[in-house]
Amino acid sequence: MKNIFYITMFLFPALMGCSEKELLPISKSLGKPGVVTNVEQEAIPGGVRLTYQIPQTEDILAVKAVYTLSTGRTYEAVSSFYENTLEIEGFNDEKEHEAKLYVVNRAQEMSDPVSVKFTPLESSLSKVVKTVKIISDFGGANFSWVNDDRAPITFEFIAQDSLGQMLVRNVYTSEIDIASRSLRGYAAVPWRFAAIASDNFGNRSDSIFPPSVLTPLFEERIDKTKMSVMKLANDVNFTNWEGMDYYLIDDDKETFGHSPASSLPAPFTLDLGVKAKLSRIVLFNRRFEESYYSHGNPKKMSVYVCFDAPSANGNWDEWTHIMDIEQIKPSGSAGTTMTDEDLAFAEAGFEFPFPIDMAAVRYVRVVINETWTGSTFTHPAEVDLYGEVVNE
Repeated sequence: MKNIFYITMFLFPALMGCSEKELLPISKSLGKPGVVTNVEQEAIPGGVRLTYQIPQTEDILAVKAVYTLSTGRTYEAVSSFYENTLEIEGFNDEKEHEAKLYVVNRAQEMSDPVSVKFTPLESSLSKVVKTVKIISDFGGANFSWVNDDRAPITFEFIAQDSLGQMLVRNVYTSEIDIASRSLRGYAAVPWRFAAIASDNFGNRSDSIFPPSVLTPLFEERIDKTKMSVMKLANDVNFTNWEGMDYYLIDDDKETFGHSPASSLPAPFTLDLGVKAKLSRIVLFNRRFEESYYSHGNPKKMSVYVCFDAPSANGNWDEWTHIMDIEQIKPSGSAGTTMTDEDLAFAEAGFEFPFPIDMAAVRYVRVVINETWTGSTFTHPAEVDLYGEVVNE
């Protein structure tokens, strides 16, 4: 009991010393701030850019615009007192709108509002929707669009299921100026496809349909158990630093082929084991130091085909140049940094279509000309080929 008594005696004065404190602003108020003046405006896609003069008061913190979109959602745009410009965005029409500008001080007090009326230019979403094309593709449908403003636009790619219901099959967000994506895995029978585009402000397009029902072009992935890596005399060895030639087609994206130093351009040759009318080639990079866009990962390549069995000496006169290809990093960011879009793009593989009128082939040659960091070696992880087998 004594222990309890002493504790109580020590705590009692402390408890008596406690009192309720009033929560006050960190900074002392210097009075209600003045308003912005000399407001000028410049219409931009989906909004307006405002410039103004800030009151000459030492406790100004920011300028805030409050506005309501056509969707009914209210937004705020804030600019610090170091700036004299502010952008209002998110409108998906070209009607007159109104925003209220407030000056905010360090005591979190707001000035009287200054009303600004403006008419936005056509929104990025509206412009993108007008460019959408949906056409038949190998194994499905191809969706393409132009995004000149490089605004973040999200697409929902839609296809009918076996019961005829239209369901979202994939969602993709992109800021690429010219973009294309495909839905795959559909039989070569009539299917309905569609897309819905939206922006970061809750604006959504209506469903976008092609002019008619599409019939996918037939394709299948070429069976890798029948494929082999040929070793022509002027091909590069991919057996360095834990790499192996056959890792390029072993269906394991964790393994890789690795060329020696000073080996670029680095060609390798594939015998498909069958003759096929090819639709596309998909290349996968090695994930190195948490990036697919670094070290010796391929960036620029050339693709060749041979319509008859090639000579062992690798004579280039026997090979037909089909295309030069380049991997693109969607975000355009420098270095090894990856956005979610960059990551998804790389993990899905870098896809390049063959000319639709190209004759069936059995032999494919890829030349890696340049890597993402300009290294003199390269280490591709995997190669997939798709098309229609015409001769076993």
